[in-house]
Amino acid sequence: MTQVHIIAFSFECGGFDSRLMRGGLSPLVWNLARQYASRGHRVSLITPAHGHLELLRERFDIQELDYRDEHTVPLVLDPKVWPDQPAGTGLVLDTRAHLLRLEGVDVYLLSDSHLDLLPDRLYPPPATEGRDLAHFKPLVFQVDGLRFLKRYLSDGPAVVHGFEPAYHYLLPAVLADDDRYRTVSTIAANAPITQKVYRPQVERLLELFEASGPDLDALDGPPPAEDSPAAAMARALAGTRMHVEYGPDYVGVFPLIAADADLVDFVSPGQLDHYVTWEGTPLGALFESLPVARGLRERPDRLLAGGCGIADSWLARDPESVDRAAVRRSLGLTVSGPVFYHAARYAVHHKGQLELMRAVEEVLAGDPELGFVIRCSTGGGDGPAAVANAAFQRLADRHPGQVCLDWRLADEEALFEEAASADFCVFPSKFELDGFLIAQAEAMACGAVPVATAQRVTSHFGHQRPLDAPDATGFSLPGSFRDDDPELARALAERIRHAVTVFRTAPDTYARLSDNARRLSRSFTWGHAADLRLAAYERLLRGEPAPTSVGELVARGWLDALPPTAFAEHRDLIVRAATERGDADALARALGCGADELGADTWDRLFASAFDRADFARCAELALRADRPDLRARLAARFRLSSGPDGVWRVRYAHPGASRVELVVEVTPSASGAGQAEAMVACRDEATVPGPGRTAAADLVGVGPERATLAAPRSAARSADTAAATAVASGDATEHGTPAAGHRRPGTVDRPAGPTPRAALESVAETLASDEPAPSAGGTVLRPLTPDSEDDGVFAGTLDGPPLGSHAVAMVTLRSGRVVWDAVPVRMPAFRLVATDLDGTLLRSDLTVSARTRRALDLVAASGAHHLVVTGRPAVACKDLLEKLGYRGLAVCGQGAQLYDAGTDRLLSSLSLDRDLARSVVERVEAELGRVELGVVTSPPESRFKVTPGFGERVRHGWDVTTDRDLLWVSPIDKLILHHPDVDEDRLAAVTRRLTGGEVTVVHSVKGMVEVLPEGTDKGSGVARAAELLGFTGADAVAFGDMPNDVPLLAWAAHGVAVAGAHHELRAMADEIAPGNDEDGVAAVLERLFAPVEVHG
Repeated sequence: MTQVHIIAFSFECGGFDSRLMRGGLSPLVWNLARQYASRGHRVSLITPAHGHLELLRERFDIQELDYRDEHTVPLVLDPKVWPDQPAGTGLVLDTRAHLLRLEGVDVYLLSDSHLDLLPDRLYPPPATEGRDLAHFKPLVFQVDGLRFLKRYLSDGPAVVHGFEPAYHYLLPAVLADDDRYRTVSTIAANAPITQKVYRPQVERLLELFEASGPDLDALDGPPPAEDSPAAAMARALAGTRMHVEYGPDYVGVFPLIAADADLVDFVSPGQLDHYVTWEGTPLGALFESLPVARGLRERPDRLLAGGCGIADSWLARDPESVDRAAVRRSLGLTVSGPVFYHAARYAVHHKGQLELMRAVEEVLAGDPELGFVIRCSTGGGDGPAAVANAAFQRLADRHPGQVCLDWRLADEEALFEEAASADFCVFPSKFELDGFLIAQAEAMACGAVPVATAQRVTSHFGHQRPLDAPDATGFSLPGSFRDDDPELARALAERIRHAVTVFRTAPDTYARLSDNARRLSRSFTWGHAADLRLAAYERLLRGEPAPTSVGELVARGWLDALPPTAFAEHRDLIVRAATERGDADALARALGCGADELGADTWDRLFASAFDRADFARCAELALRADRPDLRARLAARFRLSSGPDGVWRVRYAHPGASRVELVVEVTPSASGAGQAEAMVACRDEATVPGPGRTAAADLVGVGPERATLAAPRSAARSADTAAATAVASGDATEHGTPAAGHRRPGTVDRPAGPTPRAALESVAETLASDEPAPSAGGTVLRPLTPDSEDDGVFAGTLDGPPLGSHAVAMVTLRSGRVVWDAVPVRMPAFRLVATDLDGTLLRSDLTVSARTRRALDLVAASGAHHLVVTGRPAVACKDLLEKLGYRGLAVCGQGAQLYDAGTDRLLSSLSLDRDLARSVVERVEAELGRVELGVVTSPPESRFKVTPGFGERVRHGWDVTTDRDLLWVSPIDKLILHHPDVDEDRLAAVTRRLTGGEVTVVHSVKGMVEVLPEGTDKGSGVARAAELLGFTGADAVAFGDMPNDVPLLAWAAHGVAVAGAHHELRAMADEIAPGNDEDGVAAVLERLFAPVEVHG
């Protein structure tokens, strides 16, 4: 390879001096630079001096260059964030440059009044935003560095390699039109891909450099509709470490990079696959909607996994030469058991240090012979480091001889000795924020067996493999996307105990793991990482696109980006991947057919795969394309939302692979103080009025600090407010902050007294002082539904009002670790109540409900609407039938005279007919028409059916037959039934109505029978009473029937449907005629009215 001029552009590069290191970025930049130089390339490194020129002169030869740049960095400030600063201002600077030549690398140290700020921490803390212009130190570096590059290193061609988008997002755009330069951007740690900067500031600086820049309007796309599931998801994600919400006048940092960078580089293959897909994480669905996601798919040749490594000097050291016992004594450890080691910067959420300290406390309580060396580095330089977390320090002080907690930065020799003296290394990192994790690699290179999170970004370490796998290296923890996650803390304590058991009882297994860890980690060298990048640089300078393997595209799920030849050359691979992802088009293309030629069993397999992955958007697409109502019904049944008469909304979620389901709920401001917030969530008993399919009480329970999630702030005031809110949610505050009168909002319920929250391990002040952003409250939080103890994969909860927005939105964590989003519409369909007659309508002629009708009723329930049976049968005649149908809700029986709770077999109310009035009706009818056959239904609790013998074939229900008419009037009755052997029921009903003049209600329900009921009693009045209990009116209802007794029912409802073959009176007044009961007429209408809403998870 010919010599290349490589210009590294990095805010931090102190890998040559541990006093200047603050994280993994320093060794990454420095080791790559020295490897490039060792291969004969010209290497320049542009970085701030950070106020350390005098410190560096103590060890190195520093040369001041003949470079002086007096200039002004224009600042355009967001007035919402910087209310006390003028919107337009500037920093007047006099920038100087110094040269440090070391190992063939020219390190250019830029110095001015702004770049020399914050010499101890280098980086401005998040709390400076909105308060202190030191916040703009990284922005000043970009401007100063680009000006220096263009003036002092203008002799191209050169590859300009920027590290971390937040510190060089201007670089690709400024250099895009300059043929002298090719730009490479490395993502070393996974900052939120939705991180943004103030757009007017970007525009002003692009103007300063006379750069056209990308189309800023096209970088981020429009925000989701305010009332949409995507908007609710985004607001909830703002409470995680993966997403930040901004206003419309901001532009994405990574999209700025991706728009113009010639290569986008990552430090591990897993990190690349993660960052360009975010698959299986809470951000995945939102990311797929962003323009940058499409851009990455369209240009996979620009993506590079350049890798990372361990320093040659580390690998040259011999772990066997370390006196482990002496090192442990020097650290104050006196235990006899195995030692666990953790080394990282102090970043409690990124590095899982809250969970680590909780686990340490737990395991030491049961095994005091364990040792822990925990280094949470803060600050810099040679001086003592401040205690960053008082709770951590108290824990260490309670366990002398067991826990060594060190806050200082350390040099390589000290770190190597500590790692070599450990038996295990512990890295419970969260949120997939790591890129490579050099500290874990270094510890493993010394033989320490890892106990670490099963992150995609660190899959290269092999600790996720089964313990009995020949190449296993350690013990894995479940991934976590929650602050102070109790599940991760419990899992970590369990894994530590398991590791100790293996260490003590299975030394051969431990030795195999240790050898594998040592051998694997020592394969990660800076030489290899440099060679991968140099090969990419060479292709870049020659204008050759990088090859992208079919396997990589398939692994990312980018089947639509595969070249045409791949479908023949890699048929089996693509068939397998397409089937696993439920991708019908890719499968058909690989099989060489059209999607419409796929068989029913293939559509079943595709749907099952998509459903197992909880890819519900794909499921909806498959069900629609396959024209499969059964698949649509299965999809709809997973997530149900319904409301009761008391205003309580019930949520039920069912997926066999779900391990946790969390609903997006509102955070209600507390009266206890500005900025404090508490999600008002509670356990509630079910309403007394039953609903279909009701189970035991379903509770939505609040949790402790794991839900006090954070998103980056954009002002100091908001940061402080959020810290207070975090303290309340985590138990650090003295009150829960329940809402004051007048502050309640829909979709919230008061949290009841519950278990005392766990003590917070980070105070408000410590949160604000840390390098991790303390976010503003986003207005929503995620609250877990309660798992059903008897039904695996089923979760339930309640709210005292409808969720905010158009949908109830939930985050679902599968047992596999995959996280998806799901939603169900809150706005009810056109009808919220479905009232159906039974005989001749819902029931087929054989008195059964068809499978199709059952599925249609599932659609009704899934939409949040309610099914109500309205029948002429007395309640006693309904019990067995409703039980067979699986109906457990409220039923209107006895032509509207009775309200019956099928779930508890309880008659809630019943109206009786005056017996003297009934005898009078019989006398009047017989005086005009002659003798009639009689029947009565006696009142509860007897509830018997008594008829005279002439009913003959009409005796269908096992009625008591009597020849003595006087016995009909012995007990109170609910209704009288008339049958005339020669007069049809229409004329019999008409005569009875005329003769009674409204004293009673006369209805015709079944051929040959006329029923006489108490005045004002009919299906219309009965359904009205039931609907009122359920919280509905006729305007909410669609009703179905077949006989004249259903006329009041259909008249009450907003939409009345008569089935084909219905009585002519009903057909005449119905709004719609459906197919007959034996042709599933009810189902046909319900399928149209309650078609499932296809939502994206």
